[in-house]
Amino acid sequence: MALVQGIFVAIDQALNVDVLPSKENAGKDLGFINAATTASQSAGMALTSIIVSTTKTYIYIFPIAIIMSVLPIFFVISIKSVK
Repeated sequence: MALVQGIFVAIDQALNVDVLPSKENAGKDLGFINAATTASQSAGMALTSIIVSTTKTYIYIFPIAIIMSVLPIFFVISIKSVK
């Protein structure tokens, strides 16, 4: 799972740099992207906590994590070009 996420993050970051509207504001734009990534990771931890505290088991976490790790592959594959 970590390998898939690492591959996705590397591809995603390369695409992000290629499609930035302005090279002068690249740092600011990448900062916003980083903030969005951090917020989604925090939301994932909160969702996991809610699921575990509601169901009193970790059984549902693993299938959800697998789906959430494989799902980005389809989004990356659907990208036709970056410019």
